[in-house]
Amino acid sequence: MTSGGSGELNHLEGDQVVSAIERACESDLRTALRLVARYSAYWWSRGLQDEAAAAAERVLSMLGRTVPVGLDEEYLLAVIHGAASAEQEQVELAQQIVLTATGPFRYSVTVLLWSLVFGPFEPAAVVEDVLERNESGDAWARAAVELCRGYPGLTRAAPSDAAQALRTALGRFRMLEDRWGMFLALTALRQVVDEPLDLTTDALRLAEELCLGEETARLLCERGDLYRALGKLEDAHEDYSRALAIGEHADFAETVAAARLGLARTARHSGNLPAARAHLSSVLAFPELEDAHSEALHELAVLNASEASA
Repeated sequence: MTSGGSGELNHLEGDQVVSAIERACESDLRTALRLVARYSAYWWSRGLQDEAAAAAERVLSMLGRTVPVGLDEEYLLAVIHGAASAEQEQVELAQQIVLTATGPFRYSVTVLLWSLVFGPFEPAAVVEDVLERNESGDAWARAAVELCRGYPGLTRAAPSDAAQALRTALGRFRMLEDRWGMFLALTALRQVVDEPLDLTTDALRLAEELCLGEETARLLCERGDLYRALGKLEDAHEDYSRALAIGEHADFAETVAAARLGLARTARHSGNLPAARAHLSSVLAFPELEDAHSEALHELAVLNASEASA
């Protein structure tokens, strides 16, 4: 079974992977498809889903609806990566590959990526069947199965059972010293517990270690929300400010909007209404972000009411 971790890189990194796939597309589509599958965990563990999608889309555009003999799971992984632009017939072929499989996947990461990408749109019974089939996989796959079993919305597990499954997954990934798996388990677990602050801090540390910029900024905003709810306004301000800096540097518009909304609310609670209004004005400059725009308008109404009653 092929490991789910990101260690098997065959000495290729970053652009070298893309170049190798490009060359293979011109001469050997089977090799190109194998490379897409082999680097699946590498891409996802580094937040490079867009890179994975681009590579998969190139290979799928040349394969069309032809699944090379013996490469069913590789084709499935390519469709998972390129799901946003894959043809409906390709998605149906991928679904058929999953439904007709009888044993565990050969690539440990497949059970995780399939569960995260297609699992939410499948009946819970189908997800549970896929997870059960992969319980006999390697140590990484077994950890991933527990992660998926507890992941919010994927199975019919009761909240307490889901939390226990996620704790089991976290423990197994720790034993494997797999930081990406630990990060995924922590981010899921924090959604099903009553007091997620410590878990959020642990997930944030791992996101920073893994250089996951967008996830780091998102978690900073979410921890800022937790601090603000606890009345720790200085801590909240620091987290939102860090998230804003990351978002502006990397041009993450949604992150910038979320950070400024958090800063506006923190400023209002601190009594600094002019600063709150300035942050909201910045959010309203992004009308294409409808949800953030609506939140900013609501917060502006709250701010106006505060000023009127002052």
